[in-house]
Amino acid sequence: MKSLKNNINECIKLYLNDLNDYGDGIEDIILAEYVLGNFKTLLTESNVDPKILLTEVINNSTTEHKQVFKDFLEYLENI
Repeated sequence: MKSLKNNINECIKLYLNDLNDYGDGIEDIILAEYVLGNFKTLLTESNVDPKILLTEVINNSTTEHKQVFKDFLEYLENI
């Protein structure tokens, strides 16, 4: 997970590509692009461990955004 900070752009790109291929619809992709774009900015400006930051963001997010972060975390744990 530490390499996540160095490869966040690639991880997000791969996740969005997979979501595009296997997701439920365009709304999911648009929401994920928005949510993960903001997370990417937060992560690159932070010195906090990426897994800790992602967990904090999940705990403090709205329901829609929380699901995007949970799905992204699950994706990261499986790649």
